[in-house]
Amino acid sequence: MAPGFPSLVCAGRLSREGIEKLGEPSSFGGMKTMKMNRRNFLTMSGIVGAAIALSSFAADPVRAQEKSFRLGYSQFWGTNTFLRTQIAGAQKAMKEWETKGVKVDLIVTNGGDTDTTKQVADVEDLYTQGIDGLLIFPGDSVVLADPIKNIYNANNIPVVVTDIGLGSGDWVSYVVTANEQGGRMAADYMAKNVKPGAKVIVFDHGPAVQCIIDRNRGFEERAKELGLEVLPRKVMKLSLEDGRRTMEDTLTEIPDIAGVFFQNHAPTIGAEATLEAANRLDVKLVNFDTDPTAYRLVKEGKILGTIVQNPFEMGYVGMNSMLTKLTGGTPEKLVQLEPRLMTKDNVAEFADEPQVLDAKAK
Repeated sequence: MAPGFPSLVCAGRLSREGIEKLGEPSSFGGMKTMKMNRRNFLTMSGIVGAAIALSSFAADPVRAQEKSFRLGYSQFWGTNTFLRTQIAGAQKAMKEWETKGVKVDLIVTNGGDTDTTKQVADVEDLYTQGIDGLLIFPGDSVVLADPIKNIYNANNIPVVVTDIGLGSGDWVSYVVTANEQGGRMAADYMAKNVKPGAKVIVFDHGPAVQCIIDRNRGFEERAKELGLEVLPRKVMKLSLEDGRRTMEDTLTEIPDIAGVFFQNHAPTIGAEATLEAANRLDVKLVNFDTDPTAYRLVKEGKILGTIVQNPFEMGYVGMNSMLTKLTGGTPEKLVQLEPRLMTKDNVAEFADEPQVLDAKAK
């Protein structure tokens, strides 16, 4: 996710000439592929595919029932455990569909970890490679909507969105955590562990990201309902270091701060380091998402609680939704997954979570 997630200027309607042009060979997964315009790609694919079909299907009529699709999965911050776990879930679904005669060639792209511009370029490039459908974890709900509308929607290529929503455009399925509910859960647990009327604040790294907007709304509305004093948000970058720095500034500006809500584990870990160094572990931290380090800090009682999502299920359901659409079915338009609260009291129940185990896609 881009640092600070500013509401970036959209790229505008992209010209077909700008996207559909011959390019130089590029590498995906160690294999060389040629960037070419979609018309040439599909023409070549049709010629080659017809030749293969005539020779192989004649010899093996059972294979005539098989289907094959080339799909793209555009990730943002793709080296993160959460995103790798999504891919692992998608790959599980692919294996299950293969037993039913549906094969998938999956191209995974990583938007430069924190570069929304690169993710836009990735989405454009996937189109030129002739994909049959796009799964996407968008780094910005506004910026990534533009190529989805102007390229994929305009050419009737199905799109499935996982986790972070899009502000506009169309998709066949959106698989997401019930984020507002998760924010309310975080506020409930915070209120049980701070004094009545205590000061709490949100550290916001994604003001233009729909799922974060929903989490913040849920937390702040519920915290106010419970009588806590909700202070104006602090906007920060998505990083451990910015979590550390923002926590340092907050301790100086608001020495009686009682609790902080985060949307990701990375800045939470940085903030905890600041609190430990300042001997201020009385300040309670509640966040979304986890990894091995954040899990340990919950176990030790240094992070009060974590709202745990299910990225494996997101990828799994997302891939099933896409293949259901491509094989003539109708997937659910919206799939909301239930969040869970992890605390020191129940942390053992989460020991085998893919995020905790730092699962890598295989």
